[in-house]
Amino acid sequence: MGGFVKAEYLYDSRQVVSAREGEFHLYPAPDSDATDVSNLGAFAFFSRLGLTIGDLPDALDGEVSGYVEADFFGASNANVSTFRLRRAFAKMTWDDREVLFGQEWSPLFTLAAFPRTVATTTGAPFQPFARQPQIRFTYKPGRVHFIGATAWQRDAFSDIAFQGVSGIEQQQQSGLPALHAHAQYHGENVMVGAGAYFKALRPIVTEDRFTTGAGQAYATITSDAATIRAKATYGASLSDHLMTGGYVYNEFDNDFYPLDLLSTWIDIDGTGTLAPGLFVGYLTNEGSSDEVGTLSAVSPAARSANIDYVWRVSPRLSLNYEALRFAFELEMTSARYASRFDENYAPNPADGDDPVTNVRGNFSVFLSF
Repeated sequence: MGGFVKAEYLYDSRQVVSAREGEFHLYPAPDSDATDVSNLGAFAFFSRLGLTIGDLPDALDGEVSGYVEADFFGASNANVSTFRLRRAFAKMTWDDREVLFGQEWSPLFTLAAFPRTVATTTGAPFQPFARQPQIRFTYKPGRVHFIGATAWQRDAFSDIAFQGVSGIEQQQQSGLPALHAHAQYHGENVMVGAGAYFKALRPIVTEDRFTTGAGQAYATITSDAATIRAKATYGASLSDHLMTGGYVYNEFDNDFYPLDLLSTWIDIDGTGTLAPGLFVGYLTNEGSSDEVGTLSAVSPAARSANIDYVWRVSPRLSLNYEALRFAFELEMTSARYASRFDENYAPNPADGDDPVTNVRGNFSVFLSF
């Protein structure tokens, strides 16, 4: 049994697009008199419990283990502070192979390369963020690791609803699971990798399904003083990973058009009792690769598709005393909302569409056990 208690105290200079009463911050809300006011919050519902299951009899000559993890974040805004399943899986391990059954982080999140921010978001929306029920196979013949998985959407990690059909239902109606494939090289002090994601959706049960996907590259460099992690992701309809965009539907031609995005980030994580860190991220919405037709006939199923770009600079400082950690993080996040779209449904800012910027102060205390 293990986990941590997390007490966090947050201040935002303006209203933000977020989840869980403002705790899970994505980017500033569009500019208006109602959003140009500050916000204050204090939370402890991200405190976590985890149970490692081991010392079990072997099966098929493989070592058997498992893990269950939960917190009090709630599965949606409606049930915040309630107990929520995060991860739960059974695993079989051989010398160079591993099979996992259950709910775990999406391979696009990449446990070998994700930001170590103080914020619960760990870099979202720049970093793909989702946990998925999956069947995952990992082959590790040496320094090169190959990862393949089939995955399903779950809870908040699903596509935006379309005409009352949830993202989970859209994937279920497609009759196909999502597919992941990754290759990684693990050296002495470096890890580099690349991966791809494929999924099918059928928002209208009487229409054909459509497919979309993503690709990414990432790296981790480790030294005694710090660890540097970086990732770039290009893909379409990634709202199931808490990123912007999604897709649009043209009712005249009965076609769905996935919306592309490009996201990059770098994270520097210091070591020692007094450990500095820095996260920098940038994301831009690219619209569809095809013209979507008459805009008045288009219905979007997307998250903030009118954002032209969003960036974040987030320095942090942690004071570490064994089980106790005091951490302060300053998040500066700026987004430019467009008042119009071009023929590909890409944001097309007008001259008066100025960026809006939020500054978040985050003081958190962690007690690990």
